[in-house]
Amino acid sequence: MAIELQALPFTEAIAALERRGATLKPQFSWLDDWQADHASMFTVAKSAGFDVLGDIFEAYSKALSEGRTFRDFSKELTPVLQAKGWWGRQLVADPLTGEETIAQLGSTRRLATIFDTNMRVSYAAGHWSSFERNKRARPFLRYVHLEGQENPRLQHQAWHNTVLPVDHPWWNTHACPNGWGCKCTLQSLSQRDVDRLLSQGLPLKFEAPVGGSREWLNKRTGEIQRVPDGIDPGWAYNPGKAGFEAQRTIGVEKLARSAEEVAKLAEPAEAPAIAAEVRIRHAAELVREPAFGSLLEAAKTFDHTDRSPALSLAGRRAVPLAILSDEQRQEIGAETNSVVLSLHTAAKQLAHHPDIARDDYQVVQRLIETAEVRVAESDREHAYGGFVDGSAWWAVLKSVGATAELFLQSFRRMSRRQIRMKGLKGKDGPGGS
Repeated sequence: MAIELQALPFTEAIAALERRGATLKPQFSWLDDWQADHASMFTVAKSAGFDVLGDIFEAYSKALSEGRTFRDFSKELTPVLQAKGWWGRQLVADPLTGEETIAQLGSTRRLATIFDTNMRVSYAAGHWSSFERNKRARPFLRYVHLEGQENPRLQHQAWHNTVLPVDHPWWNTHACPNGWGCKCTLQSLSQRDVDRLLSQGLPLKFEAPVGGSREWLNKRTGEIQRVPDGIDPGWAYNPGKAGFEAQRTIGVEKLARSAEEVAKLAEPAEAPAIAAEVRIRHAAELVREPAFGSLLEAAKTFDHTDRSPALSLAGRRAVPLAILSDEQRQEIGAETNSVVLSLHTAAKQLAHHPDIARDDYQVVQRLIETAEVRVAESDREHAYGGFVDGSAWWAVLKSVGATAELFLQSFRRMSRRQIRMKGLKGKDGPGGS
């Protein structure tokens, strides 16, 4: 079974896989984890109850890092899986219902699907990292459908030569792969590239394709979801961006670790203050990163009041701006050290608090470290208030979803009345009664 992919080491694709490999999650059905959740884990359907997930990951990781083919991957892995009994059709129990059913475990065909899907998702994450890094010089993406396929998907074929900005919301649901076995890809373009392709007579299309959607029942959850036409259920997201954004979260985890490591070199009494100063410096760098500026720029034209599925999904795009210590994370019950700002909240902030400048977002970290007032407004919302450089600020963090991702929910200056109501008396500025 031939699977044609670039058989070369790709550093960013390897990094994306390593990130997923940090969480090996055995699974019974591919419906157990949904869409972007896969960016932060490695899983294989019907692996639950069998000690094979680590073997599959190691074999695939070796294939990706060494540029090996599917034949190499299958040849090495097959006897291991057969020895552990994960092969052929067998009676297995569904851990969700307890019911037993006949299921296909390992086979050459299944290994081909595992290899192909993970290879394409890994490369998508690596490519998206490159798209983000180079989008100032190469601001466009072109949808490329592989011509000459025996059974082409007509809608994917119709999307061929669509050219849109990297930040266009259409990519949030239509960035490939768009289904099992999808061989489409994305190509980054500069304006010069666009002009050259047009001069060669290529029929580029600069409007997002208009398409419908269909209802689809998730039999594991009973939830009815809408899936865009032309996209397989479970693939209506951007695998590359999901992997890229998960990498940002991992990067913040490393920054949190580095602050703790620096603090260990100090006297015990000074360590907490030193760690806080390191986190404040790291957070200032996050706010100065191009990705943060790009999010604020996109917020200028994003309609945060539009609750349509497409814009709601687009609004979840987020970048980190602050870092929690492990102690702070545990205190508020978060699962990550990363505090992020979403496109939706950035647009809302711009509408309601236009006076807040980009550099002001550095204050969020300083509030987390030095807040005079801390309020648990609910199990998921935690507020911080205090004076920074003579001004009183209020920030609210909210954990969202089963993974307790931590978002900046709101951020604003406080009026004198609000200062009195909160009882702030900060030494950095006026206040009190």
